[in-house]
Formats: sequence, C-alpha cells, structure tokens
Amino acid sequence: MQATSTQPVLAVFDFDGTLTDRHTFWRYMRFIVGTQSFWLRIVPLLPKMLSVIVGITPLMQARLAFIACYLGGLSVEQEREHAKYFITEQLPLWLRPEALRRLQWHQSMGHVTALVSNSPENYLIPWGQAAGFDYVCGTRLATAKNKLTGGISGTNCVEREKVTRLKGCLNNLDDFYIYAYGDSSGDDALLGIANSPFYRNWY
Repeated sequence: MQATSTQPVLAVFDFDGTLTDRHTFWRYMRFIVGTQSFWLRIVPLLPKMLSVIVGITPLMQARLAFIACYLGGLSVEQEREHAKYFITEQLPLWLRPEALRRLQWHQSMGHVTALVSNSPENYLIPWGQAAGFDYVCGTRLATAKNKLTGGISGTNCVEREKVTRLKGCLNNLDDFYIYAYGDSSGDDALLGIANSPFYRNWY
C-alpha cells in the first residue's frame, strides 16, 4: 500500500531505542543528580526494581518512584537548564545516524513529522523542535509552585496514550498515509494505526 499523490503523509517516530541507541530518561536523571548520588539513591529503590522484574509491580508505577526520588523538589528553572545541557552534550552521542537520515528524508519530501515518546517533554520538546519535528508529544512532569513535584501530569505517553496524544495534535489521522517507527511493545498501538509500520531493524 502506498500514499496517493494527493494524500498527505505523516511520519511518526518513537525516541528511545528508535532515534537513539539507548534509553535516555534514567540517564537524564543521572545527569541531573550526578553519577555518585544517582547510585547511592538507587539503593532504596532496589526492592521496587526487583518487583518489576518478577512481575509484581508495573514498570510505569516503578518509574514514578524514580521520578519522585531524583526529580522531586527540583526547581523548574534548574531543570530547564539541565535539559539544555543534556540535549547538547549527551543526546547527540546516542542518536542513530541512520534514523536521522530517515527523518530528514521525510522532511525533504514535505511530510508532516511527529515525535511521540514516553520520555519527558522537558528535553524532548526542545530537542524535537531543533530537529525540525512538526509535533512533539511526551510524558509531562508535574509542577507546583515553580518546582517539580516528583510526579507526572496526566498519563505516561506510552501504548494507547501515544495514539491519543497524536490525535490531539492531528485529529484527522484517517486523512494521512502514516509511517510509524518504533522498537518496543509500548509502540504497538502507534504501529497499529500505520499504513507502513517499521519495528526495529528498519534502517
């Protein structure tokens, strides 16, 4: 199946493991608190990690414990500065050149491009805008009184929520011929709405 000459094309990319060669969020938290502090603080979280491994605790629930531990109480301004340095100093080291070439091809063809990821919008939006994405959706870290609360606002941007968030940007998805790129079960719903889904090893 191919797009017609008049049909608009939408290319949707996951971030971690798709545009990058590794997961970035826990590395972002390590970047903020420092390597030594990161590993010291992880000790109380080890039982939670074990419960995820044995299937007792859902991964997204455990993820909230990490966010609370490492980001709770950080000022919005401090976190914003960390994000600036992270996307210039760290993220470029982990980007897949072949994935960026695919993104740039879509852009050169005039396709609408969207980045939809479970990574936090705090660094996803500035990076995605610099990369030329038309739309960027990610998990939103909650704030109150100019500080990060250690929680999230709304729902983790994963599984069906990825499609919901994409529809919030483009409510006429049926009008598009959709390319989707992902690498995990969290992308299944997104890949499911695509005319041309690509799961891993598409480079």
